[in-house]
Amino acid sequence: MANAQAQATAPSSMEELRQRRAKTKLPGEDLTIAETLRVMDVARELRDRRATAEEMFRSDEVRIQLREKLMRTAEMSGDRVSEAEIDAAIDQYLSNLHTYEAPKPGFKKFMAYCWIWRTRIAMAAAAAAGAWYFFA
Repeated sequence: MANAQAQATAPSSMEELRQRRAKTKLPGEDLTIAETLRVMDVARELRDRRATAEEMFRSDEVRIQLREKLMRTAEMSGDRVSEAEIDAAIDQYLSNLHTYEAPKPGFKKFMAYCWIWRTRIAMAAAAAAGAWYFFA
């Protein structure tokens, strides 16, 4: 029975198969120019992100390049720095690279929170002013 169904759905000739293929459209075959450009932008962005990710995972190469650059800078400025000291500085820099430090309390922090909560503060002030106006 399965053979009969397979034979019934199979094309009877090569010409019929060619006609079916001609009628079938591939996805993206009838894209407009704007849609094609959008697809190309997405592809370009993915390629750029992949290149950035590959650079980030090459930490050994980054270390070597950073060491060489720091050695050249030290020579140009006349500082006498050993490779061990530069390696220690690079290790310390990279270990603290993605750490979070909470901001110190102070007026700047207070103003930042006021800016973040400005709509809530404005609504509370408006409600207080309205209550004072109506009940005073």
